[in-house]
Amino acid sequence: MTPDRLLEAAAACACRRCSCAGSNPTCEPRGAAEFQAAVPHARFVDVSGAGHMVAGDRNDLFTEAVIEFLRRDVPR
Repeated sequence: MTPDRLLEAAAACACRRCSCAGSNPTCEPRGAAEFQAAVPHARFVDVSGAGHMVAGDRNDLFTEAVIEFLRRDVPR
């Protein structure tokens, strides 16, 4: 699937989502900005210091981001 089709699919999905990204070539600042523009209802979290395996590399920041997302953005 091409990046354009992935953005189209992400924008078409109305569910709430949280994307956590570390430092890797597929999620550079430009790509993150394009994702936010295409999917403004998504929360994007930059997990500084994490590589490709965000949850394994910076479990503390990943867990904090997920818990905050669940508390603030998921209806009960």
